[in-house]
Amino acid sequence: MVATVDGRVPPGPRGNLLLGSLPEIRRENVHAFLDAWRRYGDTVRFRGPLTLYLLAHPDAVKQVLQDNAANYPRPPFVRDRLQAIVGGGLVGAEGAGWVRSRRMAQPAFRRHSLEGYGRQFVEATTEVLDSWAANADTGRPLQVESEMVRVSLANLAASLFQTDWRRDIDRVGPAVGDILAFANSALTSVVDTARLPLPSTRRFERRLAQLDAVLYPLIAERRRSPGGQDLVSMLIEVVDEETGAGLTDKQVRDETISFFIAGHATIASALTWTWYLLSTHPACWHRLRAEVAEVLDGHPPAVADLARLPYTSMVVQEAMRLYPPIYLVLRRAVADDEVGGYRIPAGANIALCPYVTHRHPGFWDNPEGFEPERFAPETARGRHRMAFFPFSGGPRRCIGEGFALLQLPLVVAMVAQRYRLSLLPARPAEVEAAVTLRPRAPMLMAVDRVGA
Repeated sequence: MVATVDGRVPPGPRGNLLLGSLPEIRRENVHAFLDAWRRYGDTVRFRGPLTLYLLAHPDAVKQVLQDNAANYPRPPFVRDRLQAIVGGGLVGAEGAGWVRSRRMAQPAFRRHSLEGYGRQFVEATTEVLDSWAANADTGRPLQVESEMVRVSLANLAASLFQTDWRRDIDRVGPAVGDILAFANSALTSVVDTARLPLPSTRRFERRLAQLDAVLYPLIAERRRSPGGQDLVSMLIEVVDEETGAGLTDKQVRDETISFFIAGHATIASALTWTWYLLSTHPACWHRLRAEVAEVLDGHPPAVADLARLPYTSMVVQEAMRLYPPIYLVLRRAVADDEVGGYRIPAGANIALCPYVTHRHPGFWDNPEGFEPERFAPETARGRHRMAFFPFSGGPRRCIGEGFALLQLPLVVAMVAQRYRLSLLPARPAEVEAAVTLRPRAPMLMAVDRVGA
């Protein structure tokens, strides 16, 4: 029995005798966390092979991610399985390796780089939106999630790698989808399937080899022609301040594939749920459309326009509040700590769930409602900083946050200029928690052109 500072054990579901709550968490995930929080409160203890503490209050999130972050690295099983998937890059690294990776990758995400990426986002997105004209003419619906994957892959290729991957999208897209599915299974399995010779592992390795067949020739090309402003070029040219050494091809590949897999999946998820919410909230759609039409006046958006598209950015943030792409952050306590009035013992596994915290009624009025106006500066100014953390927080706050908050409103504005997307059939979508949040069933939408 785990003792607490006041003698109480954190409440939580009993689960079954052998596996505790693990089967329910694997099956339902965010809903299992949400239901337990609503029943037991801000600190919930799940029993099972790995005892898990769900911490839902923003104060607890701040303590784990920021105030006492050194005491809460990622659990070894998460680190090891991520490294089996993405190698030793930033996403899989921990400790000194993570500090080094972060320092070397940072130049690609500075503001002057992001502004250049904005032009590339617009060019790449335009080509995808042009292809939707056939759907508007024929009435053939879009499978929105797969189209948002196309958008995010095209934008990632154009901005971070500055190369044309249109010819590779058909094979790269399914490969990344299979890799993400394998990652989800590996990260939630009691057994480390990533290191077992199973058919699923062999399929994953084949898919990873497909990505390597694209990435390694790109790395070789950048070494032959240095001086580019894309991520690969920057990683090739960077020199470690402490050792004076550059990165090997394998290290460049690990960093690149980390951003490639993590960056495209999160963007695609955020865009998918944005269109779902706008379709089911027509008043918000009309306000967005009016802002885009007035500000852009038919011209493609530019980075400089974003300051005059505040509602568009609010829509994106509210969508990420309700459907945060990264819905779960896992940590493990190194030493005993006290959080939310409970003693957290050394070795305890910690779950921070933005999907839950973003619905906390102590910090959000009408928490299940879609109300973009809650992100107006005057409204958001006094809110707890960890009541909204779609990009995690503290030292490991996502390096791609600026990249995402630039790309997402640009894409939303571009779509709203040309098309209206309407859900078919018009009924609530079920959430599936994979590596990111996604619709459980294909999300089909009608495509209609909008007037000038």
